[in-house]
Amino acid sequence: MKFFIKLCIVGIYSIPFAYLSLQKDYEADSKINYILMSLIIVILSCFCGLIRADLQLILGNIISFSISYFCNSLAMLDKKRADFFSPINSVEQLVIITVISLVIQLFFYRIASKFAEGYINNTERYNVKKEKRA
Repeated sequence: MKFFIKLCIVGIYSIPFAYLSLQKDYEADSKINYILMSLIIVILSCFCGLIRADLQLILGNIISFSISYFCNSLAMLDKKRADFFSPINSVEQLVIITVISLVIQLFFYRIASKFAEGYINNTERYNVKKEKRA
């Protein structure tokens, strides 16, 4: 079951969030997908921190960036799209979004892993006290 959960985490992380946000920004001039992307990665990173899924967090981010970069490279063939993202182009913006999301993910991952560690320590103390009474 734990393997399936970790596989689902990698699958969800493999969605090219950065590319989809850039694409929606280009199509509808809407920044709402950046907020949606941030919320999803915060939730995923907290969940990874709670279940200690380090490898899945790293692997998912690598896959997501790779897919985003590939899709963005294909979309750059459109000259209008290339001119839309100026003064920096969409590739630079994609890298910036990825770096910012990594920083956010690491922050929330650390908080969630400390919370999980504290919860486990409290549970162990409770079990030891219970055993001493018996």
